[in-house]
Amino acid sequence: MSVWKMALVVAGSALTLAACGGGGSSTASNNGCNQTGGSTSGTGTQVVKINPDPNTIGRFDPNPVSVRVGDSVEWDWLDSSTPHTVTADDGSFESCTQNSGFKFVVTFSKAGDVKYHCTIHAQMLGDVKVG
Repeated sequence: MSVWKMALVVAGSALTLAACGGGGSSTASNNGCNQTGGSTSGTGTQVVKINPDPNTIGRFDPNPVSVRVGDSVEWDWLDSSTPHTVTADDGSFESCTQNSGFKFVVTFSKAGDVKYHCTIHAQMLGDVKVG
């Protein structure tokens, strides 16, 4: 392989990793994303683990999760193979891209069905039932 081809492969790989959040720290300062609607401190009434899953690239466990008005849900990133997000379909919260070891806590102040997803992995869908 020529030096130029090798340089292109290395540069392309670096750009791909940067776009996917690979190799970065587990902070919210990625790709201009701003965390909203949640906190990185506190403890949730219910805990949802972000686990690896060979069929979907990852999964929210348990799913769905049920809480009462005023309760919090804590998402814990356990999947060390790839970064993920927790993003409300209605825009009420956004974790930004994070890696294993991160946690994000959202308090729910009104009843309803709050659907969320991972913006990186289309098959990763979740649901918080607030009653």
